[in-house]
Amino acid sequence: MQYIERYNLKPGKAGAYREWLQKHEEMLAKEGPEGWKYLGTWFTVRGFGPHECETRWELPDYSALGAGFGSEALQAAWAEIMDWFETAQYGATLMKSAAEVLIQKGA
Repeated sequence: MQYIERYNLKPGKAGAYREWLQKHEEMLAKEGPEGWKYLGTWFTVRGFGPHECETRWELPDYSALGAGFGSEALQAAWAEIMDWFETAQYGATLMKSAAEVLIQKGA
């Protein structure tokens, strides 16, 4: 299952955010919430889509949603950049593959 965050950045912050991601990629991979696997962050290209960025995490099951927010070091790193995000345009989605999702009869 994937937890996907979609968001926009404040004007002029895309380059700095990209640099921040590159600097902290190893930390994101190793110090995320327990059970969460960082799959990466993508930027839209050529203005396609309503959001500029998308960050994906793989979760083993629903119980991982209660795992907290990762290490203190990771939380401190996120705090460095929280004011770069347009919070009014943030969205999150929880997705399962078509093979894994349960669909009730008649749906």
